[in-house]
Amino acid sequence: MSQVLSPNSIKILELVKNEGKANIYSFIKAHFRNDSYRRVYTHIYQLEKRGYLEKYKHKDLEFIRISGKGNAIIETLKREKDGKWKLIIFDIPESRRSVRDYLRTKLKQLGFKKWQNSIWVTPYKLPHDVVEELKELSERYFVRLITVESINNDKDIKQLF
Repeated sequence: MSQVLSPNSIKILELVKNEGKANIYSFIKAHFRNDSYRRVYTHIYQLEKRGYLEKYKHKDLEFIRISGKGNAIIETLKREKDGKWKLIIFDIPESRRSVRDYLRTKLKQLGFKKWQNSIWVTPYKLPHDVVEELKELSERYFVRLITVESINNDKDIKQLF
């Protein structure tokens, strides 16, 4: 779980991967019409800085393409349902806000949805490293991973996915 990416960063990586390469200006205008150009460009810059995207120039235009590292992170985010619900229940104190925020961001990235305050749920299989990091968090904070076959009256949960 060491790689935390925002939902917009993940979206950018997935779109660039699907397109192969993209002119930055055209890419932002086509996929992020309602967002600030500068904000999206900053996401692209950060992804390049972290090695997930490669930027290059061709005929005075800036282009981007996904790097090997970017491909690897997208592969780890592929979601596969395994017929079981995974629930994360946590109670991390305000004094550890950064840990709580990190956990929420990572849960969103992994496809979890907020079901109730401090209860997140997903039908997706969890990578082994995620389970291990959750075990580490559970030793220091009240973080619990619960796997169940079914949840009664689960219509509201199914609507999340």
